[in-house]
Amino acid sequence: MLALVIFGILIAYLAIAIFFVRATLRSAREAGLATKQRWVRGGLVALVFYLIPFWDWIPTVVAHQYYCATEAKFEVYKTIEQWKAENAEVVQELRYDPQAKFTQIGDLERFPLNQRIASERIVAKNIVLSVKRESARIVDLKSGKILAQYADFRAGYPSLGVGGAAAWKFWLKREGCGDEALRVGPQFASYVSAWAKLGREQK
Repeated sequence: MLALVIFGILIAYLAIAIFFVRATLRSAREAGLATKQRWVRGGLVALVFYLIPFWDWIPTVVAHQYYCATEAKFEVYKTIEQWKAENAEVVQELRYDPQAKFTQIGDLERFPLNQRIASERIVAKNIVLSVKRESARIVDLKSGKILAQYADFRAGYPSLGVGGAAAWKFWLKREGCGDEALRVGPQFASYVSAWAKLGREQK
């Protein structure tokens, strides 16, 4: 229903824009302006109506593509098998606790995957306009070493139902970088699941 209301408002806005553009062209013609001058005036009016709702569309698309091309990544510094080989004496003691709770450390949310390994997610923040950087990592709590990490970028606003004041700008919505099968977020999630599975296997 909300989508229909937003769509209706946009249609009405388009109709108003067309009305004013045509009125501008007619007024310029009646004033005896040359064809080129008439179209310049009409174009300026159309540009104003375009920029009111869409001024941030192109900058958002450009920024999202830029950050996806330069900073989006999923990197594994140590595989689970490598870590197991280096820590064979503790592997059998590891347990995954599905009741474990997130802990907040500044902008960092930590969730333990077992007694040695934790997933740490940095709270997403806007970089440019509505473009947000999402990042997380897997950490060995004893050594402090990062075993894997990823960075991904999204754009757009939350829905009105969760307080997204600009949710009506649906055209700004951009999912994670790359094709769906190659997105770094799901790759990282699979890596996290593998660590959780390791703890479950030790029951």
